[in-house]
Amino acid sequence: MPKGSCPTCAAIEAVLVASRRVPKGVAREVAYSAPVKRGDKALRRTKMVRKASEYSRKLSKHLKIERTKAMKKNGDFKKGWDQARVMKAAHKCVKKEMRKR
Repeated sequence: MPKGSCPTCAAIEAVLVASRRVPKGVAREVAYSAPVKRGDKALRRTKMVRKASEYSRKLSKHLKIERTKAMKKNGDFKKGWDQARVMKAAHKCVKKEMRKR
C-alpha cells in the first residue's frame, strides 16, 4: 500500500483485484484516485445520529408537562419545587406509562 493510504482505498483495490478482470496496476490507480479519496473524506465527515429511545422520547414529553406544573409565570420554581423534583416526577410518570403497555 502507498504511504498515507486509507482503508477505503485499500478495500476498493482488493475488490478490483479479486474480480480478476482488472489488472493490479489499473486497480491501484483507480482505488487511490482523487474522486475515491474525496468520497472517503466526505463519508468520514458525516456523523451517525442515533435514534432516540422510546423512554427518552416519553421522558421529554413528561418533563415539559411537569415543568409547567412547577413554574410560576415569572419563570421561578413554585415553593417546594426544584429541578430534582421535576425529574423525579417525570421519571415516575414515564415508568407508569411504560408499564401500562
